[in-house]
Amino acid sequence: MLTSILTAASLQPAFGQASDEAVQPVLDDAAEATGADAITQEGNAVQLSSVVVTATGAPVDLRDAPASISVITREDIERQPANDLATVLRRIPGVTGGFGPEGEASKIKIRGLPDQYTLILVDGKRVGSSADTNYRRDLGRQDLNWITPDLIERIEVVRGPMSSLYGSDAMGGVINIITRRTAAKWGGSVTSNYTMAEESDRGDAYQLGFSSSGPLTDALGLRLSGSTSQQDADETDELGTGGSKNQNFDAQLNWDITPSQNLALDLGYGKQRAESSSKTDAEGDPLQEAWGATKLERRSIGLTHEGDWGFGRSTLSIYQNEFKNKIDDGRSDSTEQFIDGSFNLPVDYLFPQAITLGGQWKREKLTNTETIGTVPIDYEGNPVSGATVDGDTSALFIEDEIYLLDNLSLTLGLRGDFHDEYGSHASPRAYLVYHPLPEWTLRGGIARGFRAPSLKESTAGAATFSRGFGCTSLIPLGYVAGGCYMAGNPDLDPETSTNYEVGVGYNNNDGWDLGLTYFHTDFKNKIDYAPLGFFNGQWWTQMQNAEKARTQGLEGTAVVPVLDSLIWRTNFTYMIEAKNLTTGADLLSTPEWSVWSALDWQATETVSAELSADYASKQLGGGDTFAKAYILFNLTGAYQLNENLILRAGVLNIADEDTAGDGSTNFYVPGRRYFAGLTARF
Repeated sequence: MLTSILTAASLQPAFGQASDEAVQPVLDDAAEATGADAITQEGNAVQLSSVVVTATGAPVDLRDAPASISVITREDIERQPANDLATVLRRIPGVTGGFGPEGEASKIKIRGLPDQYTLILVDGKRVGSSADTNYRRDLGRQDLNWITPDLIERIEVVRGPMSSLYGSDAMGGVINIITRRTAAKWGGSVTSNYTMAEESDRGDAYQLGFSSSGPLTDALGLRLSGSTSQQDADETDELGTGGSKNQNFDAQLNWDITPSQNLALDLGYGKQRAESSSKTDAEGDPLQEAWGATKLERRSIGLTHEGDWGFGRSTLSIYQNEFKNKIDDGRSDSTEQFIDGSFNLPVDYLFPQAITLGGQWKREKLTNTETIGTVPIDYEGNPVSGATVDGDTSALFIEDEIYLLDNLSLTLGLRGDFHDEYGSHASPRAYLVYHPLPEWTLRGGIARGFRAPSLKESTAGAATFSRGFGCTSLIPLGYVAGGCYMAGNPDLDPETSTNYEVGVGYNNNDGWDLGLTYFHTDFKNKIDYAPLGFFNGQWWTQMQNAEKARTQGLEGTAVVPVLDSLIWRTNFTYMIEAKNLTTGADLLSTPEWSVWSALDWQATETVSAELSADYASKQLGGGDTFAKAYILFNLTGAYQLNENLILRAGVLNIADEDTAGDGSTNFYVPGRRYFAGLTARF
């Protein structure tokens, strides 16, 4: 049984040249073994829609996953222009944000935690982080959009700590973008979208992307994809947004060495630019300033081997991500190199089990002449020189999925991370999944999470100069004006968390799917800037471990078949608490309630429509990003002209909701917009 599961999952995304005749018997075995009821073939693309690969070391049916996990399908992505994947991800319970086009409002948060607590993967490999190549971390965009939407098959989102498998950066959750397989015969798609703002002084958006793949020989396959998108800047002095341009290109060469051995070479290049308004105010400043990197480039290269050895399966990836951020009169770039490996071994001893053994090695290097080595001495008077820092990390992990009964499974996991600066750290987890009746699922578990200090956070010479909010903590010490330095700290310990969750789900063959999950997370050694004082002629703050924090909340989902052609879908997040227990302040800016609800109508075989609503209540905190409660309505529709051509159109923010209100907040969501799109398959 477990061998069938492992074999089936390997087909996505590897073994791109496997024929349909060879693949289908394996899929049938996987369906029987996992209870997967939605394993289908669409053209040349094999889909295992209820098998997920992110929540555990081995693939598992979604209902048996030992974590809170949701799946965004390709159809979800195609419903409206996906200029930013955050706008799609906020449909998931437990995920908030992604409303605004820039600033913190644009970034998605999982269970209320900022973006640096979420690990982003593409086919299980880390995308990397560009955050510390910026002047300030919060001025950087979230690293979600380094891939062409046309290339995406689905997105798996795990909510809650996954440090037992993925280590640091997965303290809040994991977003794994699964790409489309290399097809058995040449084909692909081209997508174009245009979004027009109703107000003439607001910026329009454009998007064009393609994906194509097929065989070069019996054993070699090639996949190519690319996209370009542009958001024009608003040309108004009212609350608005700057502009941006994104370009991506990816290539993958697949080699089926044998029917059970595959080697894949991946190459990627992307570029992101932020642009200001073309119009200026009386002082000559742009009406809307650019937000984000002026010119940020990403290059990636990777080699992955997957093998079926009969008694188990292995995966080994060697890859590198490089970011370069153009800054004035300086240099800002980072490089991350990885070696990831795992081995899945089915075992039938006492109980059927799936054991996963794995390890990782990571080397990272950061150079930023604007934030590292910017002062001759630190606050203690020690000399500071150079603008480059680096570090190595290694890890080993083991996970065991134990099938105690036909309807009861226990997952145990443990990962050890070892760093040359902050030492070693262990991350265990235990999770139970129980089906008291075929249609019911009870799940719950406990997991430890951790986040290691970044290179910038752990370097005393990484001193970012601030003239504003970063210095306000110094006011009780006598600070008035003039700016301060915000320094790193080489003595930091990793942040740790203990997460508890329990959930119940109901799913039947009539299409009903209901779920409710309670989560509670306690944080220790929370890292934040603390005031130091006036030293060596400068005001200083410094990263310190001093804080405890707690988050807790409820996540719910409901899929209700109203009619044969009408489905009602609703997801909600209720943040009961997001509190800094040391200071008593709100932990971050996040809505108390977030609700996404939609009616899907399949009018005919070729015509479909969706009416959706996004609701965000008042914020739990957030200072100058406070927003009152608001609701946005969107209407989208699609018409399939033939097998190869799909037209889309819609209205976003139908009621033209103005989140800025009377101007007392800088939380901005675009007004009413109209879009039209076209997808051509070939």
